[in-house]
Amino acid sequence: MQEIQQLLAITKQLRDNPKYQGRKFSLDGKLVGDIGEVLAAEKYGLELLSENAYKHDAKEIATGRMVQIKASFKNNSYFPYGEDKIPDYFLSINILENGDIEELFNGPGQFILEHYINKQGLKHYKETYYTLSKGVLKKLNVLVQEEEKIKIVKL
Repeated sequence: MQEIQQLLAITKQLRDNPKYQGRKFSLDGKLVGDIGEVLAAEKYGLELLSENAYKHDAKEIATGRMVQIKASFKNNSYFPYGEDKIPDYFLSINILENGDIEELFNGPGQFILEHYINKQGLKHYKETYYTLSKGVLKKLNVLVQEEEKIKIVKL
């Protein structure tokens, strides 16, 4: 099928691009995360870290702040469970069908822990992550001060 061959060729081009730090762009659930990281890096001026970097996916070029990126097509996001896994900054995005991204949350990881998870007594899933809805993330995002956000560099 021609469309599948095109998709495979595109994922190979993305894999071969040194700018994307060896991301695999494998055609499984990981593909969404890899695509989201690349889209976020372009829009927010982030330098992607190696794929096996602990806790963070990127560094903000302008400030050096460390960022974990979570992307989805499903209007929710996973937030890590465990004090040692809370990212310095957390950027949750929803990938739209046209390839644009919608910011769900942009701010310190500790903000989500303090202002939502701890207050709600939220239960984690198998000590790995919490599932947060688009609505919750957008409500929290409004509360984050602008100086605490990763800045958009490309519209």
